[in-house]
Amino acid sequence: MRDSQPQAPSPFSLQPGERITGCYPLWTGGSDRILQEVANCNYCLERTYRVIIITTTTSLERRAALCVSHYATAASVFPELKRQTA
Repeated sequence: MRDSQPQAPSPFSLQPGERITGCYPLWTGGSDRILQEVANCNYCLERTYRVIIITTTTSLERRAALCVSHYATAASVFPELKRQTA
């Protein structure tokens, strides 16, 4: 029998001082995003659905590629993702 454990929450999180500054679907930006967008989700092997842009207090940016399920979980935790989804 298979263990039926509750699914863990999305590992997507923000560090202190970070904020979400963008949320984009695939293939909408410059060439610096192409490699990340064709890759898989940063947390599993599923196909990327959205790329989240996170900016620190020192204006450094990082990107997180999320599949549909990780994006849905993150959007339930971070309402700013819902507002930035086109």
